[in-house]
Amino acid sequence: MEEDTVTWYTAFLGVAYRYWDVHTQVLLLFNKRRDLLNSWNKVVKWWPDDEVKMRFAEANNYYRFVLYGESHILENKWVFLKILKASEYYKRFKDEYDGTAYLGFALYKPEINDEPYQLEVFNYRKKVTDVLFLEETNAEQDSMVSRSIRLSPSPDRFESTG
Repeated sequence: MEEDTVTWYTAFLGVAYRYWDVHTQVLLLFNKRRDLLNSWNKVVKWWPDDEVKMRFAEANNYYRFVLYGESHILENKWVFLKILKASEYYKRFKDEYDGTAYLGFALYKPEINDEPYQLEVFNYRKKVTDVLFLEETNAEQDSMVSRSIRLSPSPDRFESTG
C-alpha cells in the first residue's frame, strides 16, 4: 500500500489493560468523547475482526503500540500509533497473552470526587487474534511497524516520568 494512503492517528492518550474478561481487553484511551466516537464510528467499526492487527515493538523501557486493520469500505488505511512506557500492566499482558485479546475504547476522566481518575468503558469491541510482540530491531517483520519507526521519534529521546 502506498504511503499516502495511510492516515497515522495519534490523537488518543494511550492504552490500558483490563483483566476481568477471559481474554485481556486492550483499551484505547481518549480524553475527548468526540475523538473516541469518531475513531470507532468512522474507522474501527469497519474493520473485520480477523483483519485487525495489534503490534507492540519494544525498545529499552518503551514500546511502540501500532494498531491497524483492513477494510474495503474505507478508502485509506488508518494506523493508531503511540509510544508508551512499558508498565507492569503491559508486561502482564505480554506474559499472559494467550492468542486472543479484545480491543475496546475508554474515556479517561481525570480526578473526580477524590478518585485519582475514572474510565468510562464503552461497549465497542473487536476480537484481535493477530498480535505480535517485537523488538524494534526486528521491525521489518511488519511493514506498518517499520513505517512507524521512520515517522515517529525514538523512545530513547523520552524522559522517564515515573
